[in-house]
Amino acid sequence: MIRCFYILMFLVSTISVAGCGNRTELNELGITTAAGYDRQNGNWMITYQIIVPPASSINGSSGGSQSSVTTFSSQGKTIREAVAKSSLENPNKIYFSHTNVILIGQEAAQYGLSEILDDYYRNIDARESVKVIIADGQAKDYLKKLIPPDKQPGQALSQIIERNHELGSYYPVMNLHDIALKITSDSGSAGIPIVAVKGQDSRELESIDIFKQTSTRGKLKLEGLSVFYKDKQIGVLNQRESMGISWLTDRVARTNLSYVNRRGEVNSFFVRNASVKVQPIKSGHHYSIQVNAKVKAELDESTTLADITSPHIIDELQLQAEQIITSQMMEGWNASQRLHVDMLGIANKIHQRHPKDWKTLKEKWPHELAQMEININVDVTLKRTGLLQDSFSRLLHKESGKSEGEH
Repeated sequence: MIRCFYILMFLVSTISVAGCGNRTELNELGITTAAGYDRQNGNWMITYQIIVPPASSINGSSGGSQSSVTTFSSQGKTIREAVAKSSLENPNKIYFSHTNVILIGQEAAQYGLSEILDDYYRNIDARESVKVIIADGQAKDYLKKLIPPDKQPGQALSQIIERNHELGSYYPVMNLHDIALKITSDSGSAGIPIVAVKGQDSRELESIDIFKQTSTRGKLKLEGLSVFYKDKQIGVLNQRESMGISWLTDRVARTNLSYVNRRGEVNSFFVRNASVKVQPIKSGHHYSIQVNAKVKAELDESTTLADITSPHIIDELQLQAEQIITSQMMEGWNASQRLHVDMLGIANKIHQRHPKDWKTLKEKWPHELAQMEININVDVTLKRTGLLQDSFSRLLHKESGKSEGEH
């Protein structure tokens, strides 16, 4: 019995020692909230935005005497060599699992994303679900900048992308896995949002003193869509062109449409739901594109003097919204043709439905895409016109008419 007891104690102690041998304490980790990738002199330069725990409040939104993040960079011929060299100046082990967003500098975007993708898929300490943004310049410069009122800039950038998708849909939310799927598909293209510095004196964004101000002269803003063919950046779309691509790829969640008629009257529509189907239609030896969109919207602002409750005015309002959406779709399509890239994923659909045709089209796809025509059919249903039956401008016009009649 005593012998069994000693054997049991030996096994327990052995397991305890084995379990604690390679343990890493939390205070030994450098938890990155954002990471930047730049190319410099033929090397990779990785910038780490690391959380400083004592300065980070629970809600991450209040100011303090110390920055909640610190940044530094390391270089290497490969990405992993650069990460390894971070140990030369940083006492903590870099921990990527909580990275909210990665920024890719302009030179790195033109060089190619394949090494970044390979690194994320090959190593278990990084998540391929991390959001991606292209920096208008060097990524390291953007990771030094704070974004009031949030104390953690990496988290703030991630939230900006999410809010844009929820409220405007001007630019897509892209993570590394989405990008990998798109650039390895038959279409071979992807669009990634660009962040830029707007305003004057952006250097003040690098000081925690900005949390003591009610406004700043510089700020970070999503500004354009970087277009990739395979893993390399080949062009940029503006906001309207990007919005057109969002429509044509059925990525519009909610957005606003503004219309000004010839009389200067303004109508604003809030899109609550949209369903867009894009189909390649075969005609002889070539294809055209048929787009069918069903959109549900609400009138959320108007200065029209017309009777909004009138059925024919409702039809007119719906037509206005349809014209705006059609125009935006055309801008996106024209931009896609201009860059000779298939941002709509037409090649994937042809390959899936007509594999024999795709074998013939594959080698001449850019030329075929440039010749392709598009037909757009948008059906907007105005679900409600708001609390007022008349616009406030119409009410004032009525009152003005009454006053003139009294004199």
